[in-house]
Amino acid sequence: MVPQWLRPFGGEVLIAREPSTGAYLAGVGIKRHDGHGNELSVGTEERARGQGLARRLVAQAARRVLDEGAVPTYLHSFDNVASARVAEAAGFPDRGWIVYGV
Repeated sequence: MVPQWLRPFGGEVLIAREPSTGAYLAGVGIKRHDGHGNELSVGTEERARGQGLARRLVAQAARRVLDEGAVPTYLHSFDNVASARVAEAAGFPDRGWIVYGV
């Protein structure tokens, strides 16, 4: 089952599940803004954090976006240290940008 927060991505999601039970552990969605930019969004269940699932999911989704000729983006709140670590580990270095509104 796809978690509610991933449903707006229209099926363009990659999910990690518990091997023995099939329970959802983590997932990444690709939000296609246009033919050029695709935003990645990731979430991990608390019990599955610290295993590298988010990093691997984000890296895999980014590879897919790049293979399609688009640019993957990964945004996070400045105070979300865990998400910043995922971004860095998946190949999205901190550029110091701040988004004030979209």
